[in-house]
Amino acid sequence: MGVDVAVTNLTKQFGKQLIWKGVTLTLPAGEISVMLGPSGTGKSVFLKALIGLIKPDEGSIVIEGTDIASCSEKELYEVRKLF
Repeated sequence: MGVDVAVTNLTKQFGKQLIWKGVTLTLPAGEISVMLGPSGTGKSVFLKALIGLIKPDEGSIVIEGTDIASCSEKELYEVRKLF
């Protein structure tokens, strides 16, 4: 149960504020993961990118074989139903 998630070289910034750069990780299906960090370190921005609410400046987010950083709204809708 769960979905495979592969994040590769993800970068996001707002104006001159760099949120994260070069983030790469793999979350196998069925694995429980935790993201910890102080306020303002980009946790919420990362989660919004993970579900396609915001687009990264660079990199890819592949969920069950679909790169949500570059897919259509219809494909994104189908991927969101997995969560």
